[in-house]
Amino acid sequence: MFDNDGFSLSAIQFFQMSLECHRLKKPSFSLCLTKGKFYEMPDTSALMNEESFAKLSMGWSKKGIELYVVVEEPITRCSYPDVTDGDGIELFFDTRDLKTSGFNTRFCHHFFFLPEAVDGHIKGEITKFRSEDAHELTDSDELMLKVKKTPTAYSLEIFIPSQCLQGYDPEQFNRLGFSYRINRTGGRPQEFSATSAEYQVEQQPSLWASLKLVE
Repeated sequence: MFDNDGFSLSAIQFFQMSLECHRLKKPSFSLCLTKGKFYEMPDTSALMNEESFAKLSMGWSKKGIELYVVVEEPITRCSYPDVTDGDGIELFFDTRDLKTSGFNTRFCHHFFFLPEAVDGHIKGEITKFRSEDAHELTDSDELMLKVKKTPTAYSLEIFIPSQCLQGYDPEQFNRLGFSYRINRTGGRPQEFSATSAEYQVEQQPSLWASLKLVE
């Protein structure tokens, strides 16, 4: 579709992505997101000339955000601190959905979750800030993760409590900026609202999708 040696611009950059994220019917760290496609996020891989190899579902409650990720590829290896160099997922949230900011504010978060630990690291927050407008990074023990593995695939159940999301208050502000990057060893990642081939997605919240938190 594009010449990788020259200038390219993915189709997704021609519009701002806005969609709905549904409230959890039974808020808990459970398998509730696996039932049906009610919580499933759309696959935007074709818009970014990327291969689709994973599915992500997400729901919200006052207690926090729950996600369920199925990766239809085997685990090869995981990497830390450069989590992009192996298998795993990165999640990006902006609890104020500020599209005017070209850098991370105190409302932005960059989390990682791995299917296997590397030197004791399997989950955590790695948000980088360019100014004094920062927040203390989340204690990894507060993030919840369950991993299931088969020889050909793996899945991650993730729960991010509200206290880990600076400014998260669905009753007062019903939108989130959101994106993800699902990494794999030796191949291009699967991404959501912008591609890392063109942007530093983790530091540009203006490129993240807008999620409306609905009942």
